[in-house]
Amino acid sequence: MDNFLLQGVATELESLLVGHRTGRVFQIGATDLLIDFHQRDGRLLHISTDPARLTLHLTARSHRQMNDEARSDTSFVSLLRKYLADTRLIKLEKIGYDRVVHFEFELETGDEPVTRRNLVVALTGRGANCLLIEGSQIIASLREREGAQLTYTDPAPPADKLDPFHCSAEQLDGEIIAAGRDISAAAQGRLIGFSAVYGRELAARAEHGSPHRALVDLLSAIFEHPPAPCLYSSPDIERIQREPGIDELILVPSMIQLESLAGMNVQTFSTVNEAVDRYVTLLDERRRFLNIRQKAVSQVTAKIKKQKTLLANLRRELAGFSSAETHQRYGELLLANLHQAEKTGDSFSVIDFYDAAQPSIQIPSGGKPTPKDAAEHYFRLARKSRHGQEVIEARLPQVEAELASLTREQSRLSVVTGFEELNKLTGSSRPEPRRETTKSGQKTTGRSKTEKISGVRRYKSTDGYEILVGRTDRDNDNLTMRIAKSYDIWFHAADYPGSHVVLRNPQRKEVPARAIAEAAQLAAKFSQAKGGPKVAVNYCEKKFVSKPKGFAPGQVRLSSFKTILVEPAEAGERI
Repeated sequence: MDNFLLQGVATELESLLVGHRTGRVFQIGATDLLIDFHQRDGRLLHISTDPARLTLHLTARSHRQMNDEARSDTSFVSLLRKYLADTRLIKLEKIGYDRVVHFEFELETGDEPVTRRNLVVALTGRGANCLLIEGSQIIASLREREGAQLTYTDPAPPADKLDPFHCSAEQLDGEIIAAGRDISAAAQGRLIGFSAVYGRELAARAEHGSPHRALVDLLSAIFEHPPAPCLYSSPDIERIQREPGIDELILVPSMIQLESLAGMNVQTFSTVNEAVDRYVTLLDERRRFLNIRQKAVSQVTAKIKKQKTLLANLRRELAGFSSAETHQRYGELLLANLHQAEKTGDSFSVIDFYDAAQPSIQIPSGGKPTPKDAAEHYFRLARKSRHGQEVIEARLPQVEAELASLTREQSRLSVVTGFEELNKLTGSSRPEPRRETTKSGQKTTGRSKTEKISGVRRYKSTDGYEILVGRTDRDNDNLTMRIAKSYDIWFHAADYPGSHVVLRNPQRKEVPARAIAEAAQLAAKFSQAKGGPKVAVNYCEKKFVSKPKGFAPGQVRLSSFKTILVEPAEAGERI
């Protein structure tokens, strides 16, 4: 979301939200929020700090219509509800020179001194975040980062850029010359707030007059005239809805009509928020489609790899069975020379009756003491080779046909662009097994819920995460190297023998600190350091755990880890 579009959204939000209280709050994945400001039309405030689709707008979608699971029990949401309870939004303001919006709330406390709290939405690229602030103190961050500051100050205005409202014609002309007479590049690089969209728009409008006149007219259209929200697209929006996976896709939301995109399909809206909501909804549908398609392609690719390996093995075995005729000939020659064959070392000397010159040749004995035993040995090898050949030659066409079919399916999947065709190819239109959701947001089927794993103790953290504790060294190996997945969290007491502990994280989401601490307490409890008041426990994602060749059972190597100090305890609920 560019600076000017965010300004248009913020201006509309100010008139709609100021004076309202917050209601329900949902966290969508690790980067998004939905906040209910009790709008009459039921729309929710959607905040996304995902760098791939930064946004702040009112959406008509409910929390159930989002791609990722909506949760109301995360630590950030809990703190947001706690600190914004009994407050009313009194001010909404965007910083003019950057993509930062302040929501100022006032706590209604009667005659007591007024308490004000701020929700700061910073849509600043990779560093985007949503911060809950009291005074200058940061209470909570939606996207937690190591080494983050504890206090907040607004970003300073860019010292290397010009204020477009105070840029003279001479200054603008100088910047354009410095940019190689590229008006768009000069605007993006040297004017505050100008994105690629409005840089190109300035260049398009400058074709009818001077660049400075075009700049004044463009700023007037954005900030002084009523907005004319629209969404430019290629192809048209109806086709994008039918085929969200189309390759050459362009979507450009704008609060004004753009001369630079005059030849493109355009849909107009009554408000900027509606235009942005349609834009973000289309992006989310595209992302959902591409994720499903990629998953299907990956599954087929894995099957192709398996079939290719099988095909190579069959061909190698077939080559090994090609000696059937040789073995049959050896057996027959040994029988023909049964009485005159002479054994010398590890072979029999026989006359080759198949050769007109009837030379004397050596046939390996195969570890057999007599020509008769050796002949029977070679006849068995010949029968085995012929049978193997027959079986493999019958199976090869089936494997080759399956491989060809999978290759065609992979090709079709890689170019499919719509859900209807994708469902036909994958069969995903069939109803999926009913899923249950735990408090931590982990989805389980009925079978996985009652899954039994030998050699481990099972616990459930306060936040609903499953924790597995190994019993013996070999159980530890099985738990860590076979059962645990790459994004599960692995724990072990530092410098002491003990159980491997795995906190399962199938959704690959950020694990709450409380769940980390409880798993660490279990690792301390089931170690030889359990008698101490405090125990250091190392932990990391399982992908950083390896077992080099020659390591003893239970012994592993960590390529990266963190350490936490906890009190040994059998934390969580035993299941």
